[in-house]
Amino acid sequence: MSQGLIQGSMREAPLPDIIQLVSQGGKTGCFHVLEDSRKARIYLKAGRIVHAVTNESEGLDAIYQVALWLDGTYHFEEGEALAEATITKPNPSILMEMHRRMDEWRVISQKIGSLDLYPCSTLLPGEAAAGVHPREAKLLTFVSGYYTVEELGSLLNQPVLSVAKDLYGLVMAGHVILKGVRSGKRPDPPVAARTLTYEPEPMLQATVPEPMPVPESVSEARSAPFPPRPQPAAGNDPVRLAKLTHFAQRIVLTAKGVLPEQHHDMLNRLLARANSQLVQGGGPEAVKNLALAVSRGAVDAGCDADLVKTLNSHLKALFAK
Repeated sequence: MSQGLIQGSMREAPLPDIIQLVSQGGKTGCFHVLEDSRKARIYLKAGRIVHAVTNESEGLDAIYQVALWLDGTYHFEEGEALAEATITKPNPSILMEMHRRMDEWRVISQKIGSLDLYPCSTLLPGEAAAGVHPREAKLLTFVSGYYTVEELGSLLNQPVLSVAKDLYGLVMAGHVILKGVRSGKRPDPPVAARTLTYEPEPMLQATVPEPMPVPESVSEARSAPFPPRPQPAAGNDPVRLAKLTHFAQRIVLTAKGVLPEQHHDMLNRLLARANSQLVQGGGPEAVKNLALAVSRGAVDAGCDADLVKTLNSHLKALFAK
């Protein structure tokens, strides 16, 4: 990893990817993240994430809040003093969860452009919403144009991403619109909010990513977190490496969505080998070889022909333009 200033934007190279690369070097320091007026600091000690803080929260809550700052920028200051340690969860779990939330928010933000917007019901007084599940129906009782999306999360004591997902469904059904200014009446105290239960957010396991256009070099692919691996070889571009490692992750995630769970250890081993090749300068060829190895591994593991055919179809879709 270069000793120079590490900086970038969430759009160009997502923060969890760069945290992963920095952590492999065992560095101690702080990532400073900015999006508009919001600020965050994420502290690393010997490569491990140990603390994070935003204007509103700290610890894991702060890290997962930053995952929704898709237009944020960041820079890393090596050696910055650590205030305290509040996080013990391993890096791979944290970074994978950040990516999961980022991917969900990318979809949700197509209809809910900001957590600072004010959802407002389009239903007439006394009109019942058709085609919504009970949780969405209860949420509608607090959607009056008075609270922002983020305020609704705090009001209901629920993860803001979960509230946003329900609002997304209500927007798509035409039951809710979003306004830029506060309007309407303040809802009654949220006694009913205690009945709004949210299941824990599932990790992406069987979900197959949508195919994404990839040039021949696959160097335009995004990046994602992986198990610890050797420090990048000198001369590697961290952003390019992050993009390639994420494309390798997409290959394995896609394969896990097709192959039974008993083959997932084999996929993890192939991914670890590809990661090692990438940090040693293997480049796009290592990514292509990973896809071939996954297909061969499925055959060697005794998967039936139809399953292998489905797997190959999904892998080819990842490389399709």
